[in-house]
Amino acid sequence: MAAVERITPTALQGEKLRLVHEILVLDAFLAKPLQQRYYESITRDFVSDMLDALGMETLGDLGIFPAVDQREPGWSFIQPITTSHVSAHYFENPGARPHIRIDAYSCASIDWSALIQVCHEHFGLDDWCACFIDRQLERPYQRSVVELAGEGANVTSKSFLSSPSARTYGEHR
Repeated sequence: MAAVERITPTALQGEKLRLVHEILVLDAFLAKPLQQRYYESITRDFVSDMLDALGMETLGDLGIFPAVDQREPGWSFIQPITTSHVSAHYFENPGARPHIRIDAYSCASIDWSALIQVCHEHFGLDDWCACFIDRQLERPYQRSVVELAGEGANVTSKSFLSSPSARTYGEHR
């Protein structure tokens, strides 16, 4: 994994910083259920490695919330990071395939393949699909979406969706 320049709260107070606003939305079946009794350490370890991959620092406390309805055991978490967040929802899905939904939103450029690798290392991804969204608002409007699919850490499909033209973006219909 390439070295990532860290964005810290202190760095945000210094010279002009160009925020890029990128998000990886990953929905994955897992090869096997996660150990429920270790949900806090599983989450903390994942968030630590995800922050390293993103080059981000925490902005607030990690919130971890076990499922209230035990018909769908699992947990959710949210970690505020420098101007962004990492969040997920894990569902054990008894009698079926366990799955996880992860959002990694960053104000620094994302290496989505590195993030997928981190997710696989921590959760044992089976088949999955994802969207990488570059959500720029400044002119010229260079928004883009990449649809991804894969198994484990491997990407098996990648499709680039067209971005809206600068001429029509933001116009009301």
